[in-house]
Amino acid sequence: MKLPVSTLLVYALVFCTELGQSMLFPLLPMFAEEFALSDAQTGAILAASTLATVAAALPAGLLAARRGARFVCVLAATAIALSAVVQALAPTFAVLLLGRVLFGVAFACVWTAGMTLLADRAGTRALGTSIAIGGLAHLTGPPVAGVLADAFGRALPFALMAAGAAVVAAGLALVRGADVRATGAADLRAAAGAVAREPILRSAVVLIGLVGTLTGVVGLVVPLVLDREGLGPTQIGAVFAIGSVMWVASSLAAVRAGNRAISAGVAGTGAVLIGLASLLPAFTSAVPVVIGFVVLRAMLQAPLSTINYPLGERGARLAGVATGTVMGLLNLVWGACAAAAPLLTGALLQASSAQLVFVVLAAVCAAAGTAMLRTARPAPAYA
Repeated sequence: MKLPVSTLLVYALVFCTELGQSMLFPLLPMFAEEFALSDAQTGAILAASTLATVAAALPAGLLAARRGARFVCVLAATAIALSAVVQALAPTFAVLLLGRVLFGVAFACVWTAGMTLLADRAGTRALGTSIAIGGLAHLTGPPVAGVLADAFGRALPFALMAAGAAVVAAGLALVRGADVRATGAADLRAAAGAVAREPILRSAVVLIGLVGTLTGVVGLVVPLVLDREGLGPTQIGAVFAIGSVMWVASSLAAVRAGNRAISAGVAGTGAVLIGLASLLPAFTSAVPVVIGFVVLRAMLQAPLSTINYPLGERGARLAGVATGTVMGLLNLVWGACAAAAPLLTGALLQASSAQLVFVVLAAVCAAAGTAMLRTARPAPAYA
């Protein structure tokens, strides 16, 4: 089936967005050394963008509902390009954080308005495919950024990302066709009420909270652990690339499974399994064990991320609220968890050890998985 040009451009925008997220991982130790950062300050580099995502998620959903999803995507692509320029040229830690804040605003817009546009133009399966596209960016970003940073410095990866995002922004601005606006209730109160009464949407919220937590914890602790084990940016990037290969394969399998995979039961089971995998590096920080965790986490988390937005979109339809507003709510939850996770992880690393971080992560996964599995059970029948 031939996809609309707008869908292909949203996929390209998702790729640029996740590239900006993933290529930061091997550069974190480099930034820490350049600006003489503590573990907590290094965690703030990740938290800055996700805090901005928290602030921008709901406004992005409301703006997409009122002005149009494609309009918001154009703004997002432009902001990604500008944020990349700021990060490439940042002379101080404060300027770097400013660039990450701008990126976080764009991130919220992409995963809110972009998902709204995909759901309208290409259906539920396109939402899952976007996660696989993001996986390809995570496959490309860390190794390429690591190699380029080792050879030419940290500015070049960001410069290339800026150029790509600028091209996508131009394409989205020039594409023909009517924009997509929401038709359901488009306010936070409606979305919050829908979460309270709709189990499917509630599971989507719990799931995306877990996904955000995993993003914040793994994105910080794994590069720092590997750096302390003697690996450089290129090698750290290669580790994340190995995980991304598994991510893409596992995500595509979830896309092929279609509606069978979109359930709270699948999400809960996957969360529990990720918790078990997190116990591996809790025993030792040896490089092979950490690599094994990265691969297992990618294999298990990719299907959960793939079904998350389709689960939310289904919940929005059942509850009769605007898809864009629900996407904004999901991204708000993601951002809150992804922002808090690296800050807490950095503090825990300074106070204790990486092993304790993985133990706490395992407990969080088990709790979230149990909650989703309970939601998936049918309500008991009473006479």
